[in-house]
Amino acid sequence: MSQKIEIEDLANPILTPFQQEAKDYGETLKLNLTTEAILNAASNNSGLKDFGNEAFIERLEVLMQSIMNDEGLAGIGRFGIFNDQVRYAENRLKFEKFKKDFPQYENEVISQPIIIIGLPRSGTTHLLNLMASDSRLKSLPYWETLRPFPENLINSSHDEDLRQETAFKEYDSFLQTMPLLKSMHDMHPNHIHEEIELQAMDFSTYLPEWLAYVPEWRDYYLAHDQIDHYKYLREILKAMQFIKGPKKWVLKSPQHLEQISPLLRTFPDATFVITYRDPLSVVLSTSTMLSYGDRVRRYKVEPKNNFHYWQNRIKVLLETFAKSYELIPLNQRCDIFFNDLIKSNLKAVKRIYSKNSLEFNQLTNDEMRKYINSHQRGKHGQVTYDLDNFGADKSEFYKNFEFYFKQFNVLKEI
Repeated sequence: MSQKIEIEDLANPILTPFQQEAKDYGETLKLNLTTEAILNAASNNSGLKDFGNEAFIERLEVLMQSIMNDEGLAGIGRFGIFNDQVRYAENRLKFEKFKKDFPQYENEVISQPIIIIGLPRSGTTHLLNLMASDSRLKSLPYWETLRPFPENLINSSHDEDLRQETAFKEYDSFLQTMPLLKSMHDMHPNHIHEEIELQAMDFSTYLPEWLAYVPEWRDYYLAHDQIDHYKYLREILKAMQFIKGPKKWVLKSPQHLEQISPLLRTFPDATFVITYRDPLSVVLSTSTMLSYGDRVRRYKVEPKNNFHYWQNRIKVLLETFAKSYELIPLNQRCDIFFNDLIKSNLKAVKRIYSKNSLEFNQLTNDEMRKYINSHQRGKHGQVTYDLDNFGADKSEFYKNFEFYFKQFNVLKEI
């Protein structure tokens, strides 16, 4: 049985010396959060200047203005977001260089990928990592999503590929800052991650909402058709497939819930795996995780505000998905309920593979059982999630999501 972990100081955190030092350091920084500063830093770091289609600059400007409007974001939080945008811009520069050096990558075909769509905290990460243990499938280790292009491929003066080593150093620092996140959502460099990190290179995702209060950015993102950004993602996947096989992908991102149309237009022959879970469990888990992280990245932790924001945001995701669900062809759609996934991981995978005409053979069985045995739920302890921390009304919450429970016959957990 896994150890139960209660975060007793969620709303009024008692910082560790390392956390306090990190927070104090952030306040000493004089950050220039402009688009110009980000692009100059990316060019200086990489020695490259061609960002490709510069329409992204408007999106980046909207995002950074929204970040600057968030007065509750502490210096270290702003510093992290600035560094993220510089990294995305660097990756974009390297992708443009790659396209010039290896134009033949365009001949690659993304054929019948398996794409997991589901709420955050609904089993998508476990399901993704489980299927990624199948050696026939290509997936995205976290360290590779951070820096998709090997430095020694882009720049002949570099002999080594240090991307994984760099990611492990960053992970060690991350664990010192946020030790309990390992028990909620472990960002180990080798764990299989979402393609949203690749989409962020085109600066149009819901990812910033996880790091700051950015309603202006959210509204801007939701008001625009995302098809061009999904096509951009496909091009990056083709490039990564060209660099190293195999050639059949397993992917996932909760953002896809509200982007069914561009997703279908970009990957028309995909198998779409949809996970379902009680949204109250999802919002409770999400709000706890974000409130814990806020002890360092924000001046004040406000659990009730986090819960309110993500209750509304998850509702938008699900309402948009509910309207688009029937667009997904029945023979390309596989519905997986959280409680069924927990009961039998392999049964769920077999259903998915049957939709994709992918054989579930003995080697696959062995690889997945090995993964399951080494990744038991609660391996690093289980954080307890307490509704009382958020002052939420359970019955009122369920009324707001009645449409979801009725349409998809989802079980309530709380």
